[in-house]
Amino acid sequence: MMMIWFSYASPFVMVVAVWIAYRIGKRSRDLLEKEQAAGDLGHAKVVVQDLEQISQQVRRSLVSHHASIVQFKERISKLTEGGDAEALEQLSREAEQILQPTIQLASQIARAYDEIRQQTDQLSSADQLRTDPLTGLSSRRAMEDILKMLIAMKSRYDTHFAIALVDIDGFQKINDQYGHVRGDEMLRSFAASLDNAVRETDVVVRFGGEEFVVIMPETDLSGAGVFGQRLRKIAQDQLDLAISVGVAEARDGDTLKSLLSRTDSALYSAKAGGGDAVFQHTGRHIELARPIKSAALPADDPNNPIDLTANMANA
Repeated sequence: MMMIWFSYASPFVMVVAVWIAYRIGKRSRDLLEKEQAAGDLGHAKVVVQDLEQISQQVRRSLVSHHASIVQFKERISKLTEGGDAEALEQLSREAEQILQPTIQLASQIARAYDEIRQQTDQLSSADQLRTDPLTGLSSRRAMEDILKMLIAMKSRYDTHFAIALVDIDGFQKINDQYGHVRGDEMLRSFAASLDNAVRETDVVVRFGGEEFVVIMPETDLSGAGVFGQRLRKIAQDQLDLAISVGVAEARDGDTLKSLLSRTDSALYSAKAGGGDAVFQHTGRHIELARPIKSAALPADDPNNPIDLTANMANA
């Protein structure tokens, strides 16, 4: 019985495991990300230690060479006065022997500095590439990695998931009327509200400009439509913003491009109708998502995350 249960539960367990590993851009970072960053930092520390050892070696070598260089200089002065060509040739060979270790050490230092620079660039850019600097949400690059993995898992385990593409209506007017600083503040506020409205297994992404993507594992098209309607109400009540939302559920044979294309088409329909609406792509056509009945909304706290896996019969 335990093996039978595990065979049915494993796809869902794997989905949860994937989302724990890829919770990027959220306020509380996942352990895997911290361990990876710690590993990179540890490697950088090793490089710094190597540089210190090389520097110490250089100092020791310079001290040992100093006496030889002084003697070498005195010999040059005497032989220059005497004009002994054979002796001068011998001194040239000695000079190369004296300078060669120092040249090698200088090259080692240059390589060590270059490696440290590369490691520093990697450490500073790794998080930036996967996190939007303005809102702190996941970046488009992180979204693509996650969606590709979920699409692969759907193909292998027949799991399901949906995504929502969200656009703030009339955002350009906010920038034009109040300036880009106010616009950035509005984006951060909306990102925070959006982040608070989702489940722990969902991932919120800043797609670009005033567009955001929410990836919802174990969610069907109906649940994604409910989420869109709920989010529209939250944006209106909390921030006095109108938003348009397009949602789609991943289908068999989907690619990253085809899934995003359907979602974008649904969003375009919402915008074309004047905005402040939620449209969903069924895979064959685009339709208006059903409005949420008041009974479906929690009466006590409109900020509670939405349980999209719950029974939608009352929605």
